[in-house]
Amino acid sequence: MVDYGFKHWDIGRIFARPFGTNIASQRALEKAGFILEARLEKTIFKNGEYLDELIYAVRRS
Repeated sequence: MVDYGFKHWDIGRIFARPFGTNIASQRALEKAGFILEARLEKTIFKNGEYLDELIYAVRRS
């Protein structure tokens, strides 16, 4: 899907923002070539608690 996005649209970066507790999503993104760019601590409030937000991205080569 990443290759399709870069091929068909004039974009330079595709990103995803999984919760810090979602290890499975983090691993899937890493396997797809995404790189962790940032960890924002306690920025999302969900189910009564604050969670970290991660920013993964892949850039056009």
